[in-house]
Amino acid sequence: MDPHFWKIILFKEFPVRPFPINYKQQFITNSFEPYQNNGGTIISISLEDFSIIASDTRIISGFSIPVRNAIRIVKISENILLSTSGMQVDMLILQEELKKSVNLWESENKKNISVSGGAYFLSSILYSRRFFPYYTFNILSGKELDGKIKSFSFDAVGSFEFCSGTSSGSGQLFIQPILDSNINWYSLKPESKKQKILKKLIMIKHLFLKISKRNIEIGDGVQIFLFTRKGILVENNVLKCD
Repeated sequence: MDPHFWKIILFKEFPVRPFPINYKQQFITNSFEPYQNNGGTIISISLEDFSIIASDTRIISGFSIPVRNAIRIVKISENILLSTSGMQVDMLILQEELKKSVNLWESENKKNISVSGGAYFLSSILYSRRFFPYYTFNILSGKELDGKIKSFSFDAVGSFEFCSGTSSGSGQLFIQPILDSNINWYSLKPESKKQKILKKLIMIKHLFLKISKRNIEIGDGVQIFLFTRKGILVENNVLKCD
């Protein structure tokens, strides 16, 4: 075969053809996503003389369950309980930061802080990270200096409000309408404090049983804190473990 044939083939300049009509240019972009929702549901019911705070104990990561006995409710001081849902890492850092700030204030002032003072502390911590916020949703419950029990609900950037019945986390869409319709409902029959507490406890347990059947992010266990003027009682219950 003539050697000039291959020279013509190899060095021939082929015309540049346009892209076909169905061609789509692919763009490759690098994204940075530091946040992860590890699930969790918290409920708080507060009246003037008692408060009930409850949370489940399951932590999820995608479709896996790395932790089944997590603690989302911590004691910050003698008058304050903090319950948190959202990202587990941010939750642990926020709890430690708030606890250090409150303990420092109490050691300097030689007295226990009120739950309103703790709410402003937590709000300032969250607002200081507003440009790269903690991915947490918090409920602060506790006692005022006059003995009244209150709860405050927070968003991720520090805005908060007083609330008698609130929830946060994976099961909020199921729970919050029921709380809104039942917390401020008054019975014509007089009830003692013990009867009120038992009714609220039964309602919270019933809510967790129902939402655990409708949401795979909720399960394993329920931890309930009863905050009264005399002290704090803790109750642990078992949910579905599948």
